[in-house]
Amino acid sequence: MASFEEILARKQEVEDHYLGLPGVTGIDVGFKEVDGQTTNQLAIRVHVAQKKDRVPVNQRVPADIDGIVTDVLQRDYEPQVASAALDMSALADTTHYATLQGGVSMGPSRVIGGSIFAGTLGAIVIDNVTNQHAALTNFHVACVDSTWHVGDRMVQPSRIDTGVVPADEFGAILRATLSGAVDGGLISIDPAKSSSCDIAEIGQVRGTKAATLGMLVRKRGRTTGLTYGSVDGLSATVNVNYGDGIGLRTLSNQVSIKTDTTRNPLFSDHGDSGSAIVDDTGYVVALLFAGAGTGTVGNPIASVLSELNISMCSGKAIVKDIKDGRKDFIKDKELRKEVAKEVAKEVGKDFIKDKELRKDVLPDNKGLKDIVDTPRKRIGDTWPIPGPGPGPLFPGPVAPRLPGVPRRPGVAGASSLDDRLASLEEQLGALTSFISDELRPDLSTGAFSSEPDLSEEDLAALRAELTQQAADAAAAKADFDTPWA
Repeated sequence: MASFEEILARKQEVEDHYLGLPGVTGIDVGFKEVDGQTTNQLAIRVHVAQKKDRVPVNQRVPADIDGIVTDVLQRDYEPQVASAALDMSALADTTHYATLQGGVSMGPSRVIGGSIFAGTLGAIVIDNVTNQHAALTNFHVACVDSTWHVGDRMVQPSRIDTGVVPADEFGAILRATLSGAVDGGLISIDPAKSSSCDIAEIGQVRGTKAATLGMLVRKRGRTTGLTYGSVDGLSATVNVNYGDGIGLRTLSNQVSIKTDTTRNPLFSDHGDSGSAIVDDTGYVVALLFAGAGTGTVGNPIASVLSELNISMCSGKAIVKDIKDGRKDFIKDKELRKEVAKEVAKEVGKDFIKDKELRKDVLPDNKGLKDIVDTPRKRIGDTWPIPGPGPGPLFPGPVAPRLPGVPRRPGVAGASSLDDRLASLEEQLGALTSFISDELRPDLSTGAFSSEPDLSEEDLAALRAELTQQAADAAAAKADFDTPWA
């Protein structure tokens, strides 16, 4: 049986031939369907606008291509933007969101050809040019046709969905692309408008990842709301007609989505264009831009981020907001703990200046300084750390060189908290061996003749205290070492 890579390579060799046949709308590698049911058999799948009983011999798709099974799917793709005459009433999500987030209605403020348009704000992202929050959607949602300009204003909700111009405007087009891989638009967010990394009904975005065959996914869109499906095809090449001014475009390396009809009749419909397609753990995998009945296609999110020069707004992006003094959107306790781990990785002496914010974003109501100073208070102040000078984590006087111990790089030379802890552990290890056995004092009795020996109870209490300190230090290091999902 051919591997996925072998099937993909053969599909790429023959796709130009099949895309050139009349009625063919796309081709991908995915699961073969039999009697409407998805199987586990990989196939080269040819998508057509309409299945026909009679097809000329030279236009037929064979049962296999060099031993690789084929399939023919009826999918006629079109952009899933909604349009209406200017006086048409609202049809879908009409909510005016005080805080912008993914999964909500949006559209252009302008009227194009006597009509107004609606799509979906997919997710909040970070513009890598300005490091500011921005809104992600499709080119054809924000720009609609070839008459667009940078600076065209956007409204939330769309004008179809009771949005009012200019009262509900939230930003303007920064840049957009309609390439061979991405249908994307980036919208600024006005300074007075707040935004969140959440997607409505889905929650916090955790990051991005590549789609895989069989992956369970969901999306929240302006028209069909929260829906569920699965990735049933990869490396899809599809022909999509964008209408007047743009015409037919071919997009390659796309992600095919099949509707989970046990949960919803459609995965997407007109007005859902621009939605973020998210896996079941909160990672964005694609940007929805077209559909055909129960089938949907999306741009791989990595291509979207690259072409628009943006980063996904996720838990990691919150670190930047913390630096900027923002905390209003960090309401979930578990999320604050995750943020604390990320903050600890980037810790510096003045990382967070606001005392209340330090308490809010770290677990157990400990301020950042409390966490950072713990190793120093328990070890650094008792055993001066050898090294060339103080570091940002353990400030203090330069420790004298200890007899028999070669000078080692100090904590200050470490590039990260993990490096600093490793350096500290190495130096502590050296302290156990620089005094020879014959020179080590007998600590079973008092150190001074005038000092009474410790009782068994005193020794037990001291031993318990040291054991607890060691356990606390190990727990602190384990917390720092724990990867942040």
